[in-house]
Amino acid sequence: MPDLSKYTLLIVEDDVVSVELVKSILVDTGIRIEHVLTGLEAVKLVKRGFKPDVILMDMRLPEMDGYQATQIIKGIHGDIPIIAQTAFAMTEDRQKCMAAGCDEYITKPYDETMLLKLLTDFLQRK
Repeated sequence: MPDLSKYTLLIVEDDVVSVELVKSILVDTGIRIEHVLTGLEAVKLVKRGFKPDVILMDMRLPEMDGYQATQIIKGIHGDIPIIAQTAFAMTEDRQKCMAAGCDEYITKPYDETMLLKLLTDFLQRK
């Protein structure tokens, strides 16, 4: 398991079961996890000066969807990697996520190995 204890992950997800799953996958990495339920909350957090090392962004969210939240966050901190997470695995969905500014895309249910690889790849570039 990689040591990610010097990093912070922001999970933007309204499904608490998904959040708990991610936490259980990452528990042994030591990564600090913050969680908000909506894209609007994520945007407000970043505007107040919070700068996570990576964001795991659900794309279907109440108040403000992940597409709009990604665009706003990238406008504030273009260097924060944002990994889109969605239950939809169609090519068009991936393209829409990337067009919104996401750096990568992962589908639910999570492939534990893929999630760890994506996070590690982005964080090792820092």
